[in-house]
Amino acid sequence: MKPTRRLPIFPLPDGVFFPETLLPLHIFEPRYRAMVADAMSGDRTLGIQRLRTGSEFDGRGRPAVFEIGCAGEIVEHEPLDDGRSNIVLRGLFRYRMRSEEPETAAYRIANVEVLPAEPLPSSSGAVKGRREFRRLLSRVVAQLADSVGRPEARDLPAHLSDEGLVNEAVSRLGLDVDDRYQLLAMDRLEERYAWVLAHIKATQQRLDLLAPYRRAAVDPRWN
Repeated sequence: MKPTRRLPIFPLPDGVFFPETLLPLHIFEPRYRAMVADAMSGDRTLGIQRLRTGSEFDGRGRPAVFEIGCAGEIVEHEPLDDGRSNIVLRGLFRYRMRSEEPETAAYRIANVEVLPAEPLPSSSGAVKGRREFRRLLSRVVAQLADSVGRPEARDLPAHLSDEGLVNEAVSRLGLDVDDRYQLLAMDRLEERYAWVLAHIKATQQRLDLLAPYRRAAVDPRWN
């Protein structure tokens, strides 16, 4: 078994988060206020964990969680007057929960195994594929941003790694929580790219099909 590290975890019903993406959170429950306070006095890191739906519980009577999660660093922290706060996490690494510690703190603490993604192949074909992926993703992201009236969201962040690029795609494409968790659990980056690329191509086809109707809605010359 690989070495583990100790990590406070924040279980959320739709808690699927990816390395190199950003996650804003509003912190209001006392236990998570304590978690954030402890993180801010330490390494600013906590784990986002997806809760299992329904009434499943673990052996200690706590709501059950999925085993794969993502750790994030608090990169923005806005304390509010009443003890609540707003934070922004930047994804650091995926992990697998190995065990949870007894409840000695107000919040849950787990021992986790870091899961680095298996990199993309370094062949010329893979390099070409990455360029094509970014081109298609940039086009879809721009169209999606325009369709919801958010032109500021048209551009992808620059200087993303291979993993960061595909993870940014996942965060932009409106996937449901089951699909996002399936992607988070993929160890091979090539597999994640293939899944997301197929989804991008299907999304592009739908956007192209609907484009004339969107133009007709805003330009009377199309009516």
